[in-house]
Amino acid sequence: MKDPKTWLFTFCWAFFTVGTTGLQFYLPTVIANLGFTTVARSQLLNLPTAVLTIFFIAVFGLWADTARLPRPLFPLSFLVVILACYSVLFTFPSTGAVYAASILATALASSWYPMMWPWRVQTTSKATGSAFAIGFVNSYGQIGGAVGPQIFRNKYAPRYATSFGVAMAMVGLAIIANLTTWWVTKDVERETRQFKRARLEAAKRGEVLLNDVDFDGKHGAAKAELRAPDLEDGTTSGSGSDDASVDKRIPLKIKL
Repeated sequence: MKDPKTWLFTFCWAFFTVGTTGLQFYLPTVIANLGFTTVARSQLLNLPTAVLTIFFIAVFGLWADTARLPRPLFPLSFLVVILACYSVLFTFPSTGAVYAASILATALASSWYPMMWPWRVQTTSKATGSAFAIGFVNSYGQIGGAVGPQIFRNKYAPRYATSFGVAMAMVGLAIIANLTTWWVTKDVERETRQFKRARLEAAKRGEVLLNDVDFDGKHGAAKAELRAPDLEDGTTSGSGSDDASVDKRIPLKIKL
C-alpha cells in the first residue's frame, strides 16, 4: 500500500475504465441511435470490433515481446488513438466516420489490457507482491464498470456529445497517469527490456540467462549469468566436469 506504483497503476485503470467502459457497454445502442439499424441488427455491426481486437492483440503482443520498444509505449499509443477517435465522435462529422471511430476505439480499448498487464507485473517483486498488485488493481481499478455506463444515458442520445466529452477527459487523465507511471518505473522497465533481449540472444546460442531485474532500486549494476545446457540430458550443469554437482557458469554483465 505504501508503494506509489500501486496507486499510479490503479489510477491508470480507473481513468481508463471510466472513459471506455461506457462506450463498450452501450455500443449496440449507440450504433442504433446513430441511425444505422435496429438494436437487434446492430449486433452484426459489432463483429468488426471482435476481429480488430484479436488482430491488435496478436500483432502488438508479438511486437512488444521483441523488447525493441518500451512496453508502456504500446498502451499509451492506444490511448492517444482512442482520444482521437473520441474527438471524431464528439464533433460528429458524418455517420460513417462516427461508426468507424466507435469500432476502432472499442477494439483498442479491449486490446489495452493485454498491453498493460505485463508492464504492471514486471514492476512487482515476489509472488505475494504480484498477487496483491493484481488483486488491488482489479478491484479498485474497475470502478469504470459502475461509473462508465452512467455517462452514456439516453438523454444524451442520439449523438452523445456530452458523453464523449466526459470520456475524452477521462482518457486524457489516463494518458497523464500512464506517462507519470512510466517515469516512475522507467529504470525497471528499461532493465526488463535489456534482460529480455539478452535472453532472446542467449536462446539463439543455446544458452540460458539466469537472475532477473533488480527491484530494490540498485539499478545500473545488474548482473546476469549464462548456463550452457548439457547436450545429453538437457540440464544446465556443465559437462566434462569431475564433479557433476558443479555448474559451468559463464558470467555476463549487462551495462545499463
